[in-house]
Amino acid sequence: MKRIKDKGYILLTILTFVVLTMLNRVMVTTQFFNPGMNLYYETMGIRINAWVGDLGLLFLLVGLFLLIFKNKKTFTLSVLVLGILLSVLVFSLKIYQFYYGTAFSFFNARTFSNSAPVLGQQLTIHLWRNLFRMGQYIALIPAFIFIYLTVVLFMHKPFKDNPNWSYSAKRRKIALSALMAGLLMTTFSQLVYYNHIKNTFYAEHRNALKGVQTMGIYNYYLVDLISYTVIPQGNLVLDSKPDLKADIDTFIENSKLDCPLNYENTPSCDNSELTGIFEGKKLVIFQLEALNDYMINLSVEIDGVDYEIMPFMNQIANSSETLYYDNFYSNFGVGKTSDAEFAGLTGLYPTGQIVTYFDYLTNGFETIPTLFRDKGYTTYGVNGSNESFYKRFVNYELLGFDEFVPAERLLAENYWDPETQTINGWVDDTIIFDYVTDLLQKDEDQFIFALSTVTHTPYFDVDGITGINVWEEVILQDLGNYFDFNRRFDMVFEAFFNNLESMGLLEDTIFMMYGDHHGNMTMSDLDQIFPELTHGDYQALQHNVPFMIYAPGMDLSQYNLNTSMVRGQADIKRTVSNLFNLDEVYHFGVEITSNNRSFSYNPMTLDLFTDDYHMIVPMLYVSNESYASDAQSIADWFLKYKLINDAILKYRYFEKPIL
Repeated sequence: MKRIKDKGYILLTILTFVVLTMLNRVMVTTQFFNPGMNLYYETMGIRINAWVGDLGLLFLLVGLFLLIFKNKKTFTLSVLVLGILLSVLVFSLKIYQFYYGTAFSFFNARTFSNSAPVLGQQLTIHLWRNLFRMGQYIALIPAFIFIYLTVVLFMHKPFKDNPNWSYSAKRRKIALSALMAGLLMTTFSQLVYYNHIKNTFYAEHRNALKGVQTMGIYNYYLVDLISYTVIPQGNLVLDSKPDLKADIDTFIENSKLDCPLNYENTPSCDNSELTGIFEGKKLVIFQLEALNDYMINLSVEIDGVDYEIMPFMNQIANSSETLYYDNFYSNFGVGKTSDAEFAGLTGLYPTGQIVTYFDYLTNGFETIPTLFRDKGYTTYGVNGSNESFYKRFVNYELLGFDEFVPAERLLAENYWDPETQTINGWVDDTIIFDYVTDLLQKDEDQFIFALSTVTHTPYFDVDGITGINVWEEVILQDLGNYFDFNRRFDMVFEAFFNNLESMGLLEDTIFMMYGDHHGNMTMSDLDQIFPELTHGDYQALQHNVPFMIYAPGMDLSQYNLNTSMVRGQADIKRTVSNLFNLDEVYHFGVEITSNNRSFSYNPMTLDLFTDDYHMIVPMLYVSNESYASDAQSIADWFLKYKLINDAILKYRYFEKPIL
């Protein structure tokens, strides 16, 4: 009777482990549990292949444990501990996916190497809180069940009388059968995956989400870990891929034309009417942290009265001195703010899956700072992060900045008091604006690239910022605090410009302002101001950030420009080059003030935006039904473009030899 109980407990453990662990994988691979992520549309055969891969790996591990451990308790405990670890793995992947909007890969693990302890602590709390609020705690239920079975194992001691297996030969036979079945299933799944991506974009550029959905979550991450830690990566040589090199050379030669061909094979010239219109003036570019376009001209009605969230930004956006582009999109990847910087300063897109500043930045890119420096300008990079954040102390020099002003320099020059002028771990934006004000008083030609930081997620309560506005009882959850932080930024920004005006510094300076990426609001957050959001609507709202060219003292409305055409951060460099008459060689993207049609995309989520439609490439979703039948062909040309763009970075096309 005792042997039956033993067998029953072991069988219960194995079945519970396999069933719960397999069910838990849907937390990562289904759209219902991932409303902010663009999962791939896959055929039923590919979905089954992913299940086969994961099931095979579980069989393989159970068989391995059965072969290694002769003691029943040790075997059972090992299976339960593995179940707990895999459950924690799934929940950890949920945290990563919730923040980044894509699947984790060991190849982008350096994302966590940024030195920002306060941000890390706050994000962890924020993400855990939101995941539990959204019901994602389900991913941890298997872990609690496995913990319960572990407690039962130690308390009831089911193997006390028969601690070891009675029939070693039978155990080995079962173990080897499970091992062989598991090995065949995982190998088959991997072969299907590699055949599935053969001769596609994904064969050249690793995409973890594609791998997870095709090979299986547990199966893929085992392969990914082995590839990252064991298989030498080596130096990539573009000459070894002549077809790809030819495509890149053609792409580069096209960018050197005065009017490069756009995606519709139509010449895209600069707006000659505005060429050099700002020549000789100073330029300040503000990359504004986590500012979505829906914040501009947004108001909340309280008791019949409309209250603007950002009245000063609205004033600038609606001024005749400003060109405000409301169909402008962020081009960031897992590098978030730094990737947006890279796109804006170079005209190239980040790959999306790897932090550009860590792996792909070289010394040969043509950038806005290098172009201004060639014109005799002094170039400054100013932000409220420490110098090692995104390795900017190295990367800003590579990008062409003469002077880099991080938190350490602000402290050393007595601009910043960490005890009283730090908000949620960041240098208060007022300090950044004070420094920029002092720079603008210098008698020199200047290009200043400055970042605001305080409005970075998460939006924890801060005295004097949150809980003081009229919408507190109407706009709830994180969105309410997001409004509060942006309202406070708006007030600080207004004070900065009023100060410049009083000092007579405005009319010699051009200001460009754009959001770097979204504020990480959930669909339930945004439902408060945009009821009945669809997934497509949500993704478009998330990636839509504002872009403004503000020229105090100049009437820009006289040019009658179309400011609602699709544009993106990768178009900024070409635009600056034309407006300031810089000697740009590589005309990537389009000149924003022109009437040229273009596209913009988010490299991480693969949301593609044109003047005609929004396409979620992984899902083959197209917002305009007129283009639905062309979804696959659109995806093909887009991925071909992205393949070339990414290869320029991956193969270090612009790297110059160090003499």
